[in-house]
Amino acid sequence: MTMVLPSTSAPLPSGTGQTVPPTTSVPLSSGGGQTAPVTLTAENFLFDQKTITVPSGSVVVMTFINKDASIPHNFAIYADSTATKKIFSGDIITGPATVTYTFMAPPAPGNYFFRCDVHPTVMFGTFVVT
Repeated sequence: MTMVLPSTSAPLPSGTGQTVPPTTSVPLSSGGGQTAPVTLTAENFLFDQKTITVPSGSVVVMTFINKDASIPHNFAIYADSTATKKIFSGDIITGPATVTYTFMAPPAPGNYFFRCDVHPTVMFGTFVVT
């Protein structure tokens, strides 16, 4: 069984000449353990995706690409847009740079809030757990 996660086409780091496919497949193992690979790019003070969808309780392996030269960004998830209850916060990286964040998706299905902690008013979206 395979779950398909929506995503937009995003270029990989310069020099590869490749792009990320518009959908990401997440294999579901028979033992219940799930891995959700996700790629998110920050460029021009924006994320390339406004919605990221993963299975509940899955291990999210996110490739986070910061293309903004000399600008710090990160990816963080909160219970809601008040950003008072942090679920995960990745290290802030200054671009251009790429980092891999690995974390557990919340066990409860629902809509969560993600943002860049450095630029929270312009870089944010919905993290959907199914």
